[in-house]
Amino acid sequence: MGPQPESQFTAIRNMISFWVFGMCNNFAYSVMLGAAQDILKRNSESEDVASNMTEHCVEKITFRDCAPASAGVVLLCNIIPCLIVKMTCPFFMHHIPYAVRHFVICAVQTASLLVTAWADSVPTALLGVLLASFSSGFGETTYLGLASHYSKNSISTWSSGSGMAGLAGTFSYAALTDVNLMALSPRNAMLVMLVVPLSFTLSLVQQNNIPRYYSVVLFSHNFRYYCLLVRAPTVPAIKLFSPSTWLDFSSPYRRDLPEVESASDVTVNSEPKNNRLEAQNRPLQEQLIVLKNLLKYMIPFGTVYFMQYFIKQGLIEMVIFDCSHGFHTTIASQYRWYQVFYHVGVFLARSSANVVKLNFFCISLTAVIQVGGMFWYGTLSIQSLWLCRFQTSLAALFFLTAIYSFISHFIIVCVLMFVVGVVGGCNYANTFYHIHRKVDPTDREFALSTVTFADTIGILTAAIVAIPTHNWICAMPWYS
Repeated sequence: MGPQPESQFTAIRNMISFWVFGMCNNFAYSVMLGAAQDILKRNSESEDVASNMTEHCVEKITFRDCAPASAGVVLLCNIIPCLIVKMTCPFFMHHIPYAVRHFVICAVQTASLLVTAWADSVPTALLGVLLASFSSGFGETTYLGLASHYSKNSISTWSSGSGMAGLAGTFSYAALTDVNLMALSPRNAMLVMLVVPLSFTLSLVQQNNIPRYYSVVLFSHNFRYYCLLVRAPTVPAIKLFSPSTWLDFSSPYRRDLPEVESASDVTVNSEPKNNRLEAQNRPLQEQLIVLKNLLKYMIPFGTVYFMQYFIKQGLIEMVIFDCSHGFHTTIASQYRWYQVFYHVGVFLARSSANVVKLNFFCISLTAVIQVGGMFWYGTLSIQSLWLCRFQTSLAALFFLTAIYSFISHFIIVCVLMFVVGVVGGCNYANTFYHIHRKVDPTDREFALSTVTFADTIGILTAAIVAIPTHNWICAMPWYS
């Protein structure tokens, strides 16, 4: 029997599942970046429930209010484990069934929030950041690899969910800790957020006469059935009480994956040849050849990530406003709300992949635009385009504002951060959409898992550059 069309209902279930994967997987990672300044100021004396009540907006700024260390330090800790995972996992993690990986991701993410919440020193808090980074990187390679077994729409819904993770994580943290709103301490805010990874963990339970639609991902006793996500035939099942099924050395990257297009004509091979798709071991040399062919996606993808993270973790923390120009928010709150506006842009852009589809030239151009934002004179060849001119000015404005503070109001910076998020989010969603559509099905799972390595390199570079930039600008006198 050939591939059978799925019902529209099944397609919607799968799309919702990948949205939830993206949301839950990136939640802790986003919280850590939004809480970067609080993590760097961590000490046991400040951790009471009303600690934020001692914070007030600054009536007049006469000096640079710099944290002891750049937020790039948190970014560095939030990316190094992720980088290691993404460099190594695509070559061996296909031997670990997806269900096992899911439980590991949930457990590590829960531990990251607990460690950070109860830390009474900066090094301990940074350990929590390291754990969040590991879970995020392992999850991204896992769920993007899983998406290769499903429709292209799984990529767009994953992108949307990961965008919502940033928005939900930063907004909830900003609202919970804002002195004018909930005024919780950073510790209590972190503990409240445990509901996300715990809910994600509980979404994998045994089916003992429980309706299948009560959780996000629900397996039976032999882990074969999902609640929302319909298990593709190419996704191996495991048995909960049979540890021998927790590793599968007979399952290399699947070749001849079924072609699936859109939600309206999704296909899943419900009766694979010989009840199983043919699998062939891919030697390392062949994997490296595939990796070389992916560089055309990875280079612009990583470049965009470098620029946007240099802005949001390296420059924006030094753009501050007094009471009259900052809606009477504290300096710490301003940083948190910058992150919220950035993630609003990311979420909207990542959710647009099914509506706004960029061709490969436009994807590459977003990288040029972001780089141009930092180097005015290096982009004269493309300044005939109004979008390039605008984006060329964008990052330069952040850099110059961090030094000279000439932007007049807090809300203007928030709008600019929103635009930075839109550019980066649009690049993310469309890059993976094009890979899913154009890369040969036999290479798709490896490609989707591997390209995530490029954004990690970009973020790592941004973190390294952000630290000396922070120290250099903080050593300058205050200009106003």
